[in-house]
Amino acid sequence: MAALAPAYRPRRPTETVLYRVVREHLETFLEHARDTYDAPLPRYVEQELRGYLRCGVFAHGFVRAHCDACGHDLLVAFSCKARGICPSCAGRRMANTTAHLVDRVLPAVPVRHWVLSLPFELRILAAFRADVLSALSRFFVEAVSARHRARARREGVADPQCGAVTFVQRFGSSLNLHVHFHVVVLDGVFRRDDLRSVRFEPSGPPDRGELLAIARRVHKRATAWLGRQARVAADGASPAGPLQACAATALQRGTLSAMPSEASTSEAQAPAHPPSVSDAVEYEGFNLEASVRIDADDDLGRERLCRYGARPILSLERLRMLPGGRVAYRVKKLGRGRAKTRVMTPLELLARFSALIPPPRYPLVRYHGVLGPRSSWRRDVVPRAPEAKPCQRQRAKERGAKSESHCPSESPAHAEAHRYGATRAKSGADRAPALAAAESAPDPAFGRGASLAAGAVLLTPNVLSVKHWNRLHGGLLYAASPRVDWASLLRRSFDVDVLRCAGCGGRLRVLSEVTEPALVGLVLDSLGMPSEAPRTARARDPTDLLDEADVE
Repeated sequence: MAALAPAYRPRRPTETVLYRVVREHLETFLEHARDTYDAPLPRYVEQELRGYLRCGVFAHGFVRAHCDACGHDLLVAFSCKARGICPSCAGRRMANTTAHLVDRVLPAVPVRHWVLSLPFELRILAAFRADVLSALSRFFVEAVSARHRARARREGVADPQCGAVTFVQRFGSSLNLHVHFHVVVLDGVFRRDDLRSVRFEPSGPPDRGELLAIARRVHKRATAWLGRQARVAADGASPAGPLQACAATALQRGTLSAMPSEASTSEAQAPAHPPSVSDAVEYEGFNLEASVRIDADDDLGRERLCRYGARPILSLERLRMLPGGRVAYRVKKLGRGRAKTRVMTPLELLARFSALIPPPRYPLVRYHGVLGPRSSWRRDVVPRAPEAKPCQRQRAKERGAKSESHCPSESPAHAEAHRYGATRAKSGADRAPALAAAESAPDPAFGRGASLAAGAVLLTPNVLSVKHWNRLHGGLLYAASPRVDWASLLRRSFDVDVLRCAGCGGRLRVLSEVTEPALVGLVLDSLGMPSEAPRTARARDPTDLLDEADVE
């Protein structure tokens, strides 16, 4: 008998160590920055830190869902929707980005995980200058794509095309400022055959010589580009004022100690086959490795890999308060109940967070090659949902309740897929031979094209595999748009149906958003819940917080 999914329980952010640290020391940290430097911290940093104190707190408003059958109510507090320190909002963004990528962007072809770490002197530049970050990311992806194209041309492939998705991570495992790239590269090239069908030619694994050549090429292009950008050198390599001091703090090694570890089960899962030292190469500070490969039929592996690239800055289970007022963050386990832990004062923790918060207009996910939004290949490469069968569409039309049906073929995802399929069918007469050739091809093991004798894979029409579709509960959890609703993300991630009534098993419907303070207080008082938000502690002398404290 299968285990029942756990019931949904609203999170309690005010009971976490992170919330306590921010609430008790935020005003002191901001006042110390204003008094010490000529200018305060950037507005986006202060807004995100203050927004975190409102995230998930019912006193600031909530959404009310109601069950008409038994009268049960469910309240869901508003979130801050930040990209930085809030673990809940960052986790939701991770799940949303991953669902969109695996359902609507990444085709069922082999992918390889490439990781490039930047030299120490370039990290602040890339952390706060979007143009520098874009240039470095483009140089890296173009170097990897050039390697794939060169191999394909040696094998006689004309006009090979590549694709990749870049995740920008600003943090290291110990809350340090460490800008690096996690790139999911389609491990091969695309080409068109005589019938204009899209075929994928897999590529072999890179050797150390190729990795070293790519690192050299990135270093050469980055050095030349930075040399031409006179204004980069004129503006300096780091932001001015308190943010510069926060970045310098986040770049430092800090205090690392071996302390008793605590079990943690909710951390983002790293990709399989972690790289060893021999798998990586380094050239002039550019560290590169590409040892992890996901097979074409491993849709769950692609999802785990994307979740790892889009993971939040920190895990709440690894953060704890020490006697004496210091904060400890577990970096990694050392075995036998011991762990390597970073020990910080509360102000140092807030300084590190300030440097790790991404600035505005600073994209953390980037698309390249055939996966780019302006690529003419994109519509033929990205996957789409299976179309509903004619008999199923006719039944749905007769009932006139397509959007309310629980049948997968009649869900909104299927309706969107049907519209997309109709658009593709009208895209031109030159696409008819490609569709006809694909329909006559044998069905492969992973359900999306025919494996050829030479190793090429036919990709047109590109439809999600049956295994992937069934894993999404028959398409009910399909990411039909880049913005996936909250209930679907919870069910995809934790198998929790939050819209199922806990009282009678019926369906909840959203009634209203409650934002008026008087009405918020009235509802919360009637339910016996706190109607006032926790107050932020006033600023005080930071001298005691900056002094060294004993760690027991």
